[in-house]
Amino acid sequence: MRRFKIFGVINIFDVFLVVVCIAIVYAAYLFSMPQQAIAESGRPIRFTVELNDFMRGHDAGFYRQIEAGPIVFESARGVPIGYVVYAYSQPFMQEVADEANNIFRRVLVEEREFTYIVIESWANITDLETEVNQIRIAVNQDIYVRSRDFAGRGFITHLEFID
Repeated sequence: MRRFKIFGVINIFDVFLVVVCIAIVYAAYLFSMPQQAIAESGRPIRFTVELNDFMRGHDAGFYRQIEAGPIVFESARGVPIGYVVYAYSQPFMQEVADEANNIFRRVLVEEREFTYIVIESWANITDLETEVNQIRIAVNQDIYVRSRDFAGRGFITHLEFID
């Protein structure tokens, strides 16, 4: 039985079985991984952040203080995520209990408004996510942002790809 052994010690068939088992395990590992092929690298995007001052809104006219052009940073990490394209506001609505009718009504608050900031950036887009400088950008995601004109907590309300 010495003729099927390498150096007279190791059986060739055992080595073959070990190599085949390793190949099968590696193939199963590769096919079980989620596909994360990059669809496009460096595609321009535009996303809108609603600045919310803990659901109290901002003073009327706050959005006029925000100029187009400055770089916007993600505050927690200090990473640039784009630049301001423009800012706009919408009336602030607050829910108030109407105890007579046992319902909640949305009431306009005159001196307050919601502030929205539109940010443009280059993003790496994969099948799983959109990233700007390793910051995940997704609709309904909380984000802390700052620039020279503003700083605050907000969430992303809109995301679009620019052609």
